[in-house]
Amino acid sequence: MRKSFILLASVLVLAACSVQNESQTNSSSSSSASILPSGKMDQSQIVAPQVGLSDEEWNNSRGTVSDGEDTNSEQEPTRILSEDVDSLIVYFSRSGSTELLASKIQALSGADVVELVAKETYSSDYGETVQRANQERNVENTPELDVEMPNLSQYQSIYIGYPIWGMTMAEPVATFIETYAKELDGKTIIPFSTNGGYGLGSSIDYIETVLAENQVTARIEPAFAVEGNKVDQADSDLMTWYNNLNK
Repeated sequence: MRKSFILLASVLVLAACSVQNESQTNSSSSSSASILPSGKMDQSQIVAPQVGLSDEEWNNSRGTVSDGEDTNSEQEPTRILSEDVDSLIVYFSRSGSTELLASKIQALSGADVVELVAKETYSSDYGETVQRANQERNVENTPELDVEMPNLSQYQSIYIGYPIWGMTMAEPVATFIETYAKELDGKTIIPFSTNGGYGLGSSIDYIETVLAENQVTARIEPAFAVEGNKVDQADSDLMTWYNNLNK
């Protein structure tokens, strides 16, 4: 099914996959003047050194590396669950930009959070990740996820966060949509995304198609998108977007 979403391009653009290694500093310093409230995700623990780079330095995220552990080399995947919250953030982040954006949305919404991780994490090498993502895009329910999902019936709104890879959503999030599509019936879906300068690609069409194929009716709110190196500059736009939800 995913083949229909492959665009004719000679090079897969892996957006929001940027330089990350243990010797580099955290992104929290670039967010110290945030106008957003504090949330339950500790931004000081989010390593995203690409945030704040100039467009020239970042080069649309091309050729960059990650820590090889899908942003989890120093801590466990984010998991914040409660019994009385009716919104949930589900996200995947290879190099930290999407995770930082998720933390900002959590601060605004107070939502519970589940971070998606692939059982076989993605290589720190950009080229190897590109090759793997190309192969996975042709196969349903790949990669296999290493996550225990909570009972989604508790939640009315599901925020779904992902980087754009190859002009559509990153493969772990596609797996989540395919696996849990029927459990999204009747809910409000709120996408958010980081990218390499190419926008949302076909990611929203993909969500709509999977839900339709599963005969699922859901309300899909307008997505929030920002370039992966500019998440620290997005607070004002993010707040405007959030305040316009459900209007």
